[in-house]
Amino acid sequence: MLHLLNIEYSKVKNYATFWVMLIIYAILIPLVAWGISAIYFELPGPPEAGGFNWSGSSLFHFSGVWNTVTWIASWFNILLGILIVLIICNDFNYRTFKQNVIDGLSKKQVIASKFIFLVALGIAVTLYTVLVGLIFGLMFSESMDIMDNFYYVGIYFMQTIGYFTTAFLLAILIRRTALSIVIFVVAFVFKFIFYFALGETVSQFFPINLFSDLTPFPLPFLTALIDMNPDPEAQKQGMEALDVMISQPVKTTVAGIYIGIFVFVSNLILKKRDL
Repeated sequence: MLHLLNIEYSKVKNYATFWVMLIIYAILIPLVAWGISAIYFELPGPPEAGGFNWSGSSLFHFSGVWNTVTWIASWFNILLGILIVLIICNDFNYRTFKQNVIDGLSKKQVIASKFIFLVALGIAVTLYTVLVGLIFGLMFSESMDIMDNFYYVGIYFMQTIGYFTTAFLLAILIRRTALSIVIFVVAFVFKFIFYFALGETVSQFFPINLFSDLTPFPLPFLTALIDMNPDPEAQKQGMEALDVMISQPVKTTVAGIYIGIFVFVSNLILKKRDL
């Protein structure tokens, strides 16, 4: 396994785009987190008269920090997905898949090396997200319940693998870098199209929507925004919208099924096609 991973790493270690995109990813997460922590809302007056105040730093207290940081990091999974498309399409464009077979690897090993690399990269970015969450949690928390709600990290890892397997499948189906990237980005950025096409409930189970919504919007932030609306009817509609959302365990389970399907289909395509 380490041998196969080392082969894949050797392909990207001198690939400047790989490192530039990872650096951008690494900078943006703490930068956005710091910006959110600086937000402060205040409506003067007592609570019974609509008075309200809220600080963004409250989202980074243990245990809510894991929900917040993974939600922020999820914004930039599109960037990582584009990176996967670039890497896979480069393998086709530069014939490195075929070269690996010529150098003595079996087709099965070549395919396995790609999936191992995807998982390793997913683990790496997840560990980085944990580091960011730990730093911000220590900065803004009084309690030290570090492991409380840590399961959001596992959800984020699954979401990352979901983005990776989607990008991987698109890349091997299309094999054209620009077109694969455009379809991948459009699918995730304009996911609301599926909302209008499939309806509010069904669209949540569509792969693109499910992966992108897997790390939930921080509930304290959402309820604060709802409470800030002075219109009682708008507050009621906001809370009703929360009730329509499918539960986290269901989303996570379905996401795992989709990942399994995408891996199976990708493996099947690569086995039958000429590398």
